[in-house]
Amino acid sequence: MRPAHLLLPTLLLSVLSACDKTPETGARGNASSSPYTADSENRTREDGLDGTNSGSELEAPRLIPAMKNQLELMGSGSKVNQENMTAYKNLAGDLVTSMQADLYRVGFADSGRFRALSDSVLDDIGGGTGTTDSPEPSDIPQHVKRMRTLLDLYQQTMRGAADRL
Repeated sequence: MRPAHLLLPTLLLSVLSACDKTPETGARGNASSSPYTADSENRTREDGLDGTNSGSELEAPRLIPAMKNQLELMGSGSKVNQENMTAYKNLAGDLVTSMQADLYRVGFADSGRFRALSDSVLDDIGGGTGTTDSPEPSDIPQHVKRMRTLLDLYQQTMRGAADRL
């Protein structure tokens, strides 16, 4: 038999043996690049519950630069078209949800101010993602101001939380 004929069976066997045990079964421990726990020994310990996020990375900081850029454009008086407003609504909804998750993650007990401000910000732009209503051009400056206040409140709270840790 020629060596080239042995290549395909060898490759097939190596692929099948690699697929024998998967990280989802927990047989190899936490061998996945997923941030979610899959290791059966960690499921009952305090360092991981099945299906919970085992990372400590905050979600909102990666979205804040894009939001600040959008707020700068909206605050400069440039005309906002419908496609941009839809993308902005999606970004705003994702950012608010991420900020709320981050604050919950660090143990922030909302006195109601953050929730009220985040609700107002989303109401300004038509209720968040999935809606077709857009704010009136005259309402944009007030919205920009509220969103900046919300970002400042989030960042101050996170700095305070970092000081406690």
